[in-house]
Amino acid sequence: MGRNFQKKKKRLAMKSKQQQQENGVPKSDEWRTHVPYKEIVRENEKYWTFYKAQQLIPEEEWEAFCNALRTDLPVSFRVQGCHKDRDRLIREMETQFFIPISQSGCADVYEPKPLALTKMTRTEVRSHPILAHFHNFLVTEAGLGHISRQEAVSMIPPLLLNPQADHLVLDMCAAPGSKTAQLVEMMHENTNNPDGMLVANDVDKKRCYMLIHQTLKRFHTANCVVICEDAARMPVLKGKDDVHLKFDRILCDVICSGDGTLRKNPEIWTKWTPQEGLGLHRMQLAIARRGAELLKVGGRMVYSTCSMNPIEDEAVVAQLIRESEGALRLCDAHPLLPKLIGLRGVFSWKVFDRDMNCYEKSSDVPESLRKLICESCFAPSEEEKATLHLDYCMRIVPHHQDTGGFFVL
Repeated sequence: MGRNFQKKKKRLAMKSKQQQQENGVPKSDEWRTHVPYKEIVRENEKYWTFYKAQQLIPEEEWEAFCNALRTDLPVSFRVQGCHKDRDRLIREMETQFFIPISQSGCADVYEPKPLALTKMTRTEVRSHPILAHFHNFLVTEAGLGHISRQEAVSMIPPLLLNPQADHLVLDMCAAPGSKTAQLVEMMHENTNNPDGMLVANDVDKKRCYMLIHQTLKRFHTANCVVICEDAARMPVLKGKDDVHLKFDRILCDVICSGDGTLRKNPEIWTKWTPQEGLGLHRMQLAIARRGAELLKVGGRMVYSTCSMNPIEDEAVVAQLIRESEGALRLCDAHPLLPKLIGLRGVFSWKVFDRDMNCYEKSSDVPESLRKLICESCFAPSEEEKATLHLDYCMRIVPHHQDTGGFFVL
């Protein structure tokens, strides 16, 4: 009976296929050849107008900035810092891959240990004959947890946070987990059993699942806890004797428009408007505010986005400092990473709506847009500038070090 059913099912499928072809529906192979792939045009007039008006980029660098954003992002990966065979793995990559690749001339490899970067894109790394073996090696070692595929600028916030083995650390928006993994490694750098703990949070259950099963399962650690909460309403955790826990280190890598990731996410070119950042400003501020409330006196919080938009960056920082009334102090990010090229934060910026109307002050905003464009979106007054120290912020731009765009403080 089972065989007869399968035969009947096959006959019905063939009949359906014949009817489709008679009705003008092409065969599957024909469909593939007749539907051309439409290349994304890496242009967005609103994007260029917006960032030109912000004057973040010196005039003489503008063309280089635009050209860099139109190119694909280079591949970068990081060797797991606490892995016992780290040095052996680095030597193996150098002798088996980096030197032969450089000698072959198929790619330029930049190797500031223990980070490696090549100007080839992910697609080229997978497809180039000479690099096929290297790609398989990367996939295998990443699966074993020995290396992590991570964008170079994404590694900056954990370095500024500098967690120690005995610290209580909170990663407020942790998924997909590359920064979380880096924090775990740093806490295990000098000991296999640190006294501290990392709490990794994300609001999305599926992303939490991915964080656990695709990132953290590679680390044999009992010092990491994953929770699923709205970061802006993070509940108070209780420790020993029901004492409310405060954190020594907090990473506040908030949800953002991602307009600094155009090189790896080209679909953003097709949909970006200034409204992307405006719509996220309140949420970003709420998350940063809650992070500050959970921070120990003398602790350190790092705020970061993969956006270059001042409304998602300096505007959030400025409002947080205003609200803290002296309880928070900005630290200059630049001396902490002296070899990293980063632009200083700015004190003035322009606010545009979706239709590229520009507003100089909050009172200029139409009543219909005031829920979206709030007062904290605007640049500080002349009197505030001296006290806010927004120049302590760091903005990474793509053309300086062949990276994505990023903001961190």
